[in-house]
Amino acid sequence: MIAEVLSTGDEVLLGDITDTNSSFLCRRLKEAGITVTGITAVGDDVGAIGQAIETISGRSDICLVTGGLGPTRDDVTALACAGAAGVELQEHPQALAGMQAFFKKRGFEMTAANRKQALLPAGAAVIENLNGTAPGFDIVVNRCRFFFMPGVPSEMRIMFRQAVRPRLFDMTGTPAEIRVVRLMVYGLGESAVGEKLEGFEDRFDGLSLGFRAVFPMIEVKVVDHADADRGDAELASAVAWIKEKLGRKIISDRGLTLAAEVGRLLTEKGQTLSVAESCTGGLISHLVTDVAGASAYFLLSATTYANAAKTDILGVTDETLKAHGAVHEETARQMAQGVRRAGRSDWGISTTGIAGPTGGTDDKPVGTVCVGVAGPLGASARRFVLDIGSRERNKQLFAATALEMLRRELEPGT
Repeated sequence: MIAEVLSTGDEVLLGDITDTNSSFLCRRLKEAGITVTGITAVGDDVGAIGQAIETISGRSDICLVTGGLGPTRDDVTALACAGAAGVELQEHPQALAGMQAFFKKRGFEMTAANRKQALLPAGAAVIENLNGTAPGFDIVVNRCRFFFMPGVPSEMRIMFRQAVRPRLFDMTGTPAEIRVVRLMVYGLGESAVGEKLEGFEDRFDGLSLGFRAVFPMIEVKVVDHADADRGDAELASAVAWIKEKLGRKIISDRGLTLAAEVGRLLTEKGQTLSVAESCTGGLISHLVTDVAGASAYFLLSATTYANAAKTDILGVTDETLKAHGAVHEETARQMAQGVRRAGRSDWGISTTGIAGPTGGTDDKPVGTVCVGVAGPLGASARRFVLDIGSRERNKQLFAATALEMLRRELEPGT
C-alpha cells in the first residue's frame, strides 16, 4: 500500500510553525511497512484543500490529514472533504457526545462555535479525541481512505496511536506490535554511520535500517517487518552486529538521549549530580531536568558566567584564573569539584569555553571548551575544539560533550 500526508493551515505555508506532524506520521507509516510517496501542504482554503483531497484520492491508498478541524471560520477541512466526496455535512451524534463530555469533565460550557466541530461528512466514521475538542474522522474517497486528525501535535499523536494506527493495521495486516530498536549514536555523522553499516539489509532479511539526525546525535532505527511469530534471535543478532560496527559511539540501545541515559545510570547506581556551567549558560541543567524523574538525582545547578562567580561560588582560585584564564582545564576541574562540594553530590560536571562568534584567540579559538568531571575517585578535565559555525550549535555540542564524559565515567568501558 502507498500513502500520502496532507498538512493544512496557513501557518504551515507561511512558515510560522514547523510541520512536525508530517515527519511524525511519515516515520510511523514507515514503521508500519507502508510506503509514503508524498507530503502536500495547503492553506486554509476550501478549494485548495478539496482539490488536494481529490487529487490524492485517485492515486494513493491511504492519506493522513492534519489541521483545520477547529471551531473558527478558517477551520474548513471537513467542509472541503465533504465537497470532494460529493456528500453533505451532518451533525454526528457520537462526535457531539464526545465533545460535550470533554467540556463537562473540565467544567466549561460548550459554545455554539464548538458545536460546528461535530459537523462531519456524511458516511464518515468518528475518531475520538481524548485530548482536545476536535473529533477526527475517517472516510473513503474514490480509492483512498482518509484519516483526518487535529493539527495540534499533542492531540494528533495521541489520536494516531490510540485510534488511527489500529485502523491502519486492520487495512494492511501489519501486526499491532512492530518491533523497533533505537540506538543513539554520538561522535559520528550520518554518512559515516551509514558507511559503517553498509550491507545490513543484505545480511538481515526482513529487517530494515533508518537514520535520523537528532543533533548532536544520530538515531539508528532497526525495524522488524517480518511476521510477529518470528523469534527475537535475528533482531538481537542484528543489534549485536551494529554494536560491533559502531562500538563506543553507541550511547544508548534504548533510544535515550544523552541526558536520559546519564539519568538512567545515576538512578541505577543511586548516585547524584550537580552542574556548573559557564559557556553553556544552563543548557546542561535544562537537558537533565527535561527528563522525567530528574529530581531523584539532580541536586544543584550553578551558571557561573563571571570569574568572580567562579571564585565566590565554586572556589576556583584566583591563582588559577590569573595563570590560565577562565577557559582552561584546571579552571574546569576546580569548577566541577566546587559544584560537587556545594551540592554534596556524588558527581559534578562543568563547562567553560568560547561559544562564539566572537571572543576567540589564536590559542583559544571559537569552539574551545574545557569540561570537568569530579566524582568519588577524583577530578579531571579535558579541552576540546568543536566549532561548527553557530553559537547555538556550539553550546549544544559543548553540553553533549560534558554529558558524554560523565556517561563514560558512569559506565566504564563504553
